[in-house]
Amino acid sequence: MAKEILMLDCGNNGGKTVGWHGYDYFKTNICDWFERNIDEKFSEDDLEFEIDGKRGFAGPIAEYENEFGGSSIYGDSKAHGDMKIRALISVHRYVEKFCPGTKELYIVTGQPIKGHVKEEKEKIQDMLGGRHVFGINGEQKEIIIQDVKVGAEGSMAYWAADLGDDALIVDIGSGTVNAAEIRDRKHINRSSDTFNFGTDTISQKDNYDSLARGVAVNLTKLKWNRKTMVHVCGGIAEKFDNSFKEYYQNTKMLIPKYKQKAKITLLHPVYANAVGGFELAKRIYK
Repeated sequence: MAKEILMLDCGNNGGKTVGWHGYDYFKTNICDWFERNIDEKFSEDDLEFEIDGKRGFAGPIAEYENEFGGSSIYGDSKAHGDMKIRALISVHRYVEKFCPGTKELYIVTGQPIKGHVKEEKEKIQDMLGGRHVFGINGEQKEIIIQDVKVGAEGSMAYWAADLGDDALIVDIGSGTVNAAEIRDRKHINRSSDTFNFGTDTISQKDNYDSLARGVAVNLTKLKWNRKTMVHVCGGIAEKFDNSFKEYYQNTKMLIPKYKQKAKITLLHPVYANAVGGFELAKRIYK
């Protein structure tokens, strides 16, 4: 049976998957199933799923058709059913695109720093591990996830690039912001945290100055040195970077280095946790 090692970054706004064969991104919107009068696609990424008895749509179609105006559960833990749906869809997309026939997988995924505790990690491991039979676009799929490891978002991004032995990382997500301090290549718990707001939870979604101020105010509690280099990652890294320099002048975007055998590809900062997590996966599963 073919095996594969994957890193799944199942964000509320976008799913990032990285493995030996390549990398993938897709819109992770999901909504309940309904009878459609006009069977028209919004995108090639649209799909219909049936997972654990729940039927629904995923991708851009769910963004437009969701009855309740939003399709994400925000917070400092991903130990919930929506994350499982996104994870299985991520695996399906990757396998179909890069390595058809693969059924046996070893997974690393992420959890916000604040929720990176034993109980929540075990919930994710129990939820994702084992044999899964589910439906995608009317076809039955089967995968076996032999093992699941859960890393801390923001902290994992450290392994995506050459940042030296010490680093400060701000990971801007749709529902949370992770702030991680790395010292001597180790996560420092007392000066790292998760802030329960993100790009999709603030009232003015394009107000990057306001978001930057919110992050800076929360960082004062962690006593970060404002003269130290801060590496910023996430989907809005380019826009946030300039605003954040008002508070931390030595701010720099974290550009992930995806290493595929002898080849190195520089990716968008949105892949920082995914690339960093894949580097950890390679070490864990060798």
